[in-house]
Amino acid sequence: MYSTPDPLADPPEHSATAKAQASTPQQPLANQILASASRFARVVTQASDIPISAVSMRALGYIERHGPQRISRMAAYESISQPAMTSAVNRLEEDGLVVRHEDPADARAQLVVLTETGRQLLDEYRQQVATVLQPKLEALSVEEYSAIERAVDLLNSLTDDLTGNA
Repeated sequence: MYSTPDPLADPPEHSATAKAQASTPQQPLANQILASASRFARVVTQASDIPISAVSMRALGYIERHGPQRISRMAAYESISQPAMTSAVNRLEEDGLVVRHEDPADARAQLVVLTETGRQLLDEYRQQVATVLQPKLEALSVEEYSAIERAVDLLNSLTDDLTGNA
């Protein structure tokens, strides 16, 4: 009998031994944060059951946060090539999640704009993530929950410092 794997469970390569190695002093905290945050985001995205790629979902979120964007800026933010971001935007446009408008500052350029359908998909994604994750968070002790709240604040502060948005 086949059972669906729990997307929030550790895969075999993340056994207790692998976890112990990940938290050793040989790996700087900066690397541990990046590895943990990346893995967490990947697992939560898989659990959300949204039918678009993680890059596409991040692109929608970026447009929502920063307003209409040029593809070149989105590619730079995601650290991917402009052709790769163009492909992602093309798929988003085909799915009705974004539209392109002429950039009023430069008629040769286009801005990618989030549609209402794109906004609804973001909301659906966030709801699905909350449905999967919130029960796990509520099972934590008060101290653990508070520690995660504080970690989120600190990560946001570090992100703002790194992006110059402080």
